[in-house]
Amino acid sequence: MRLYRGLARVFPRSFSAKLMTVVFIGVHVPLLVLLLWMAFSGRYQQETMWAVVGVVLGATLVGTGMAMMALYRLMAPLRQAAEALEAYYDEQRLPHLPDLGHDEIGRLLRGINRSLHGVDAGLRDLRRSVLMDPLTQALNRRGCEQALADSARQAQARRQPLTLFVVDLDNLKPINDAHGHLAGDQVLVRLVVSARQWLQPGDWIGRWGGDEFLLAVHDSHEVACRRLREWLERLAVPGDTADPPLSASAGGAGYLPGEDLRELYRRADAAMYRAKAAGGARLLCETD
Repeated sequence: MRLYRGLARVFPRSFSAKLMTVVFIGVHVPLLVLLLWMAFSGRYQQETMWAVVGVVLGATLVGTGMAMMALYRLMAPLRQAAEALEAYYDEQRLPHLPDLGHDEIGRLLRGINRSLHGVDAGLRDLRRSVLMDPLTQALNRRGCEQALADSARQAQARRQPLTLFVVDLDNLKPINDAHGHLAGDQVLVRLVVSARQWLQPGDWIGRWGGDEFLLAVHDSHEVACRRLREWLERLAVPGDTADPPLSASAGGAGYLPGEDLRELYRRADAAMYRAKAAGGARLLCETD
């Protein structure tokens, strides 16, 4: 490492320059020793010595140039590996480095490919575990907050409508009391599965906490409210005789460009509580 550190002071940003310096010195030091010996040995006539010097020097310079060019090209896989690592850490862009065989460079490139793909898969699993509710596989509270911020940015940038719904089950406790908590868990899963059957790309559902859910719908406020009412009606009709009917209260609020998202949630939540106060099993939107 001493040699590397010493050359790094002279060539801090180029490994190629370090390598070529070593090659240059390794080739030309023997040549200089030969020339000095010829000059001071007195065994050669001056004309002969200079002819030998010219031939040896020319051949050495040509050979050195060719060797350095070949070394530069041989280092292309290392440059690709460095660029791939920077691209992943800067842009999360996965590498697709070539398979160059079983030598040291080939093993290095395969190792980088495997390592970064493994790291990326692990990060995706970690993000899912951090942002997903383990029971329902809907977004959890943190995932809802992030998704709502993303939906608001999208709605503002593309001038798309966005409606946020707060949905709260009315009868989860009676189901838990009558059938057990496992049945209650199945009800929550059933609600999420049912919602995903009509949500469109870009829409999402998340478990805000307990039996309260958030749904974001990128549709006009009137259409979004109509679709959610139809969904609540379908939920109340069990798909199987063993499934308990579901009763849910919901409130909806349309996003206003630039609005604080806590205020958007507060308006939707207030509409949901008005629906509960009116007897539950219904949706109230701000237009109602």
